[in-house]
Amino acid sequence: MAQKNMAEKDFGETFFEWEVPEFPEHTRSYLWYAATFFLVGVFIIYSIFTENFLFALIIILFVFILFLRIYVKPRNLKFKITEDGILLGNQFFNYRNIKNFYFIYDPPEVKKIFFTLKGFSPDFSVPLDDMNPLVIREKLLDYIDEDLDRENQSLDDQLETILKL
Repeated sequence: MAQKNMAEKDFGETFFEWEVPEFPEHTRSYLWYAATFFLVGVFIIYSIFTENFLFALIIILFVFILFLRIYVKPRNLKFKITEDGILLGNQFFNYRNIKNFYFIYDPPEVKKIFFTLKGFSPDFSVPLDDMNPLVIREKLLDYIDEDLDRENQSLDDQLETILKL
């Protein structure tokens, strides 16, 4: 018997569903590319002079990943809020594994919902696009708590936005 795709499995009633990009696309200027090239060169030269070749390898891997994110278009992933949990692409997050959620809604710059997971799993954010955050909030409160103290994006999201990574 063939195994079902995650999107085809039954996770109960679907309350909300929309597509989100795998990662954000940024418009980068010539100055951004020049500054990045310069910094990478400085870090590589520094790692050679200090004989820290592991650091040089990390910088090279960073450049390779950045190159992939620049030249490979992000896939669109299905995002679903269901009665059993949250589905993002092929990853399912049961509500019992989600600590809380919060919104950062400051259009047009930021319109995202953030999920804090229990344990050592990384948190994740999902762009809201044209979805109404109040309606989504109302439904999510039936299953998980809202973190009303969070007023800013997570540090990694802020760096991704500022540095256009």
